[in-house]
Amino acid sequence: MSTRENVDRMFETMTERREATFDAIKAANERYHRFARSVIEATRQGSHDWTNVARGWARRPTDAVGLYESATEAMANDQTRRLALGQELLEDLAESQREGREMMRRRFGEVRQAMERVQETVPSFLRRPRARAGGREEAEPIAKA
Repeated sequence: MSTRENVDRMFETMTERREATFDAIKAANERYHRFARSVIEATRQGSHDWTNVARGWARRPTDAVGLYESATEAMANDQTRRLALGQELLEDLAESQREGREMMRRRFGEVRQAMERVQETVPSFLRRPRARAGGREEAEPIAKA
């Protein structure tokens, strides 16, 4: 490959890396937005449940058993929603971590490949002599050191 093609590929790789970063940020933002909507919906539903408990108590203030049953049901629903939110949060964190690891692996591989391509086209005056087994010297790119 020519030097020009290597330079073009290097900049294409840099652009692709940045696009991957922006995609990961966008995905994380979407997960955060989805989780925030879930929290709001769970809070809204809990508010309705407890309003119904209060409504039932206002209609029949002497019905202790009915109040206990409706309050117990509202608490159980709250616990169920909190557990679901916790599970959603953990799943989102695991997904974010997986995407981050995958992105970093790709980045390191791309950088390694780009550096290998660039080192192939390093001009001879930028190479430092390297001793070989037969006593001959061979030029080695300075970037490797």
